[in-house]
Amino acid sequence: MFIAARGIIGFGLGFNITAAPILIMELAFPTQKAPMVSIYNSLWSLGAIVAAWTTYGTFRITNNWAWRIPSILQALSSIIQVCCFWWIVESPRWLVSKDRFDEARTITTRYHADGDPNNAIVLVELEEIKEAIRIERSSKNNTSYLSFFKTRGNRLRFFIILAVGFFSQWSGNGLISYYLSLILNSIGYTSQETQTLINGILTIWNLVTSIVFSLLVNKFKRRTMFLTSTILMLACFIVWTALESTYEQQVDGGGVGSAGLAKGVLAMIFLYNASFNIAWAPLQVTYVVEILPYELRAKGLVLYNLFVSCALIFNQYADPIALEGIKWKYYIVYDLWIFVELVIVYFLFIETSGSSLEEMAAIIDGEDVRDTIIEAVARVTDRKVDDNTHHDHKSDDNNNLDDKKPGVIVV
Repeated sequence: MFIAARGIIGFGLGFNITAAPILIMELAFPTQKAPMVSIYNSLWSLGAIVAAWTTYGTFRITNNWAWRIPSILQALSSIIQVCCFWWIVESPRWLVSKDRFDEARTITTRYHADGDPNNAIVLVELEEIKEAIRIERSSKNNTSYLSFFKTRGNRLRFFIILAVGFFSQWSGNGLISYYLSLILNSIGYTSQETQTLINGILTIWNLVTSIVFSLLVNKFKRRTMFLTSTILMLACFIVWTALESTYEQQVDGGGVGSAGLAKGVLAMIFLYNASFNIAWAPLQVTYVVEILPYELRAKGLVLYNLFVSCALIFNQYADPIALEGIKWKYYIVYDLWIFVELVIVYFLFIETSGSSLEEMAAIIDGEDVRDTIIEAVARVTDRKVDDNTHHDHKSDDNNNLDDKKPGVIVV
């Protein structure tokens, strides 16, 4: 039953994690897009906190409620979602793509202009969306997954998505997320109570650090955050490897591992997670959505989730065998791999901060596409602003004449 339940949950979760970040990104106010999606992805730690501290309490229960309570709480989150999704509004970009402009204008006015339909941001955003979708459709290259291989820009998008999907799980974080008990056993923390307590504290640490960095994503460049995060992860992992190897060699030599070394490994785990949370925790979904044009946005996120799942399969089958087989030497593999990640991030990742969602996606396709969108929006908005201004002046003139000549209607 539990295996079947995991399959059903995973199937449903695939729809959720594909649609949710796209909807958040497309509904959020322009300056709040990146922080909102980053917070969304960082809130994974909130679920981890509930799971960690629930099991910390229930592992002491000696009857069937030890597994029933975690299962009931897991079902509760789905029930809450089913009850609340009726109040979710539709994406203005999806509405524009279906020629439902009035509905898109209503939603944009309500959430981006504080209910003022004459606010310039409503006009600019809608025209930018229309122009971006028009350009994408006119190219006739964005109709299937094969579109990722038809242009240079789309191929770059594909390889960035591939890198983000695998790097987000193959940076050593999978060891901590899924095999923390094996790591703690290797440094002498074998008590189940101690292990569940450390796991619970670690989840709180992850939530706090990832939320803090989510709120700072607009303060720094995307590349700066990814590079800083990866460099610090590499540094932490190298120190972790050195401490772990020394401890295990002490034990293998017939002695007792140093408590100081064990605490050092534990400290590196916390510092590594903080380093990972600078960029890879909050920005992995945000960055993928930012680089994709509207027509490829959902497909790109599906590919990202596919690559994440493939990476997780490797983690689940390879990591425990390697940890028990070659022990601390397996950490050297991650040291080398994280260095490879650093090189790829430096040469492959592009900068996307400081632009609208449409402009971000157009950066990869070249400045010409971006300039086309900006110029088209400027033409339309200038014309409409001029029309509104002319209309206002005409209305003022009519009002003045009406004051002077009662009963005369000026057209």
